[in-house]
This record gives sequence, C-alpha cells and structure tokens, in this order.
Amino acid sequence: MASAEVFAPVAAEERRHRTVVIGAVLATATAVMFFAGLVGIYVSIRQNNEFLVENGLGGTLWFPEGAVQIAPGTMMLFTTWIGAATMTWAIQAVQNDDRRHLYVAIGLTILMGAAVINQMVFAIGDFGLPVDRSVPALLLYTLYGAFIAFQGSAIAFLVLILFRVLGGQYDSRNADGVQAAAIYWYATVIMYAVVWYLLTITK
Repeated sequence: MASAEVFAPVAAEERRHRTVVIGAVLATATAVMFFAGLVGIYVSIRQNNEFLVENGLGGTLWFPEGAVQIAPGTMMLFTTWIGAATMTWAIQAVQNDDRRHLYVAIGLTILMGAAVINQMVFAIGDFGLPVDRSVPALLLYTLYGAFIAFQGSAIAFLVLILFRVLGGQYDSRNADGVQAAAIYWYATVIMYAVVWYLLTITK
C-alpha cells in the first residue's frame, strides 16, 4: 500500500509595504505646494502691475522686449517631454524584468534632466536682466532657480535608483524605487510646463 504524501502548507507571500512610493508622494506634494506658492506670488504681483499700468497709476514694463525668448524655453519644454517618455520606458522595463533597457532608460532620463538644467543656465545668462534692478527679474530668477533645485534633486534621486538597479535590487516584483522616482520626475515636468507658460508665453 502506497504511503500517503503529506504536503506542508505554503505560506502566503508577505505583503510588501510601499514605503518608498508613499514617501515620494509626500515629498512630491510638498515640492508642488512650495512651487505653487511661488507661482501664486508671481501671478499676483504681475496682475497688480498690469492693473497699475492699465489705469495710469504707475507700474513698470514687466520684461524688456526680447529679454525672454520663446525658442530656448520651448526647447527646454520638449526636452522635459523626452525625459518623461524615457522615465515611462524605465517603468515598463522594470515591470518586464528587462534590465538592459532599464539601464538605458534611466541613463537617458538623467541625461535629459541635465540637459534641461544646462539649457536653463544658458538662458539665464542670456536674459541680461540684473536680479537686483527690478521685481520682475527677481521673480524670474526665483522661479527658474526653484525649478533647477527640483530638477537637480530629481536627478539625484534617479542616480541613487540607478546604483540600486545596478546592484540588482529592483525587478517586476519590487519596482517601488523606480515608480517613486517617476512620480517625482513627472511632477518636475508639470512644473516646467507652468514655468514655460508663465515666463515664455505670457511673459
């Protein structure tokens, strides 16, 4: 008579805590609120200046003609879109356990972020607006400087994630780090779209 086989019960997989993603959401919300406050100050002061000018009560020319040009700002906008596309590629790659494409996607995203900062620094040098001569110039440099800080921190976050990916720490079952970096990265893309509209289009 064959002996009955005894199967031990298989323990359920421990539910993972998405601490990194939650932390990224909270950090992103904080950055967005800070940036929204700067935008609110900029819009409020500019509208007040326009009211004074329209009613002959004073006010000044907001930006000199040709100081802020459309082409550089729009090129930066397109670069942020490319970075968003490569970030999405990175998420897809980690979910498919495609490590080679994950390395390339994260590397390209970091490169696009660095390119945006480089373009922005060049544009700031080309403005020719002394920061201590007018309120509009001060607000312009404050918005650009805040974005550079946010973009720089997003790049630093991705560099950290890249090192962890090289160490084999992320895969389709544990993609939290890449997803967290993507959340913050997408927020910076939206931030620059707002900067582009306010400073390049409406001026």
